Amino acid sequence: MRQIRPPANFFHVDQIPASVVARDPRVTTLDEFAVDLRMCDFLRPPAILWTLTYCLLAARRGTSCHVMVPKHVGVAKYLKAARLFDLLKEHGVSVDDHDIEPVQQGRIVVPIRRLEGQSDVERIANDALSSLADQNLGAVNQRILVTETLTELAGNAVEHGNSPIGCYGMVQYYDWQEGPRFLCVVADGGVGIRQSLMKNPDLGLDLSTDWDAIEIAMQERVTGTGHPHRGKGLFEVSQEMRKPGSELLIHSGLGIVPREDPQMRAREGALFPGTLAYATVRT
Repeated sequence: MRQIRPPANFFHVDQIPASVVARDPRVTTLDEFAVDLRMCDFLRPPAILWTLTYCLLAARRGTSCHVMVPKHVGVAKYLKAARLFDLLKEHGVSVDDHDIEPVQQGRIVVPIRRLEGQSDVERIANDALSSLADQNLGAVNQRILVTETLTELAGNAVEHGNSPIGCYGMVQYYDWQEGPRFLCVVADGGVGIRQSLMKNPDLGLDLSTDWDAIEIAMQERVTGTGHPHRGKGLFEVSQEMRKPGSELLIHSGLGIVPREDPQMRAREGALFPGTLAYATVRT
């Protein structure tokens, strides 16, 4: 059985050798595999949603897939609280999470939520706002910025993703040494940014690579719908994330805007089967 072994500090799939995740579970029935998280001491939300997306897409095509939980008990309990294990098992993925009780690591504002339409986007945004207030996290203007960021990312996913497994989003709060941060992440297993933009023939652009498509998608009023009043989402989020202390990661197909690049330049990366968008809001 093929083993996918992420690093101990697992931020995102781009840390895994590209050859290991090169086959696309959206279009190919994979051989049996396991995502081996046993040596992971820390998982960031983008890594969590990659694990979910990759496994659900594979399981949908009949692949037998397994997730091996971290040996670090606190990390395993955190993933349980984030609902990763339950969502995997609901879709036929084997998870060895026996006797693991959920517990917070950092503060989960909203655990992983499936998003199918705009009503789900509104619901997760309202729930995030209520959860932030209930936990007394951030000032009022910061809470609004978190929910606005989440709404833009989730709205893009449900409108353009065309994902056979739906879209998933979560919100997390971390109090790091460099200061507190709110983390918003949304992922889908859909067609990707390049294919979405190609639905709009009026663009008249060369979209030969996923990384070129991402850079075009971050421009103002660029959209796959062709609607003149659309195309603000990724542009507005990318502008907001240029502020000090903020981060943006966009990963679609083989294209990625890595969070560590302040210029937000897209490049080729490991495959993400769909689109993932991650943004941090500084308190």
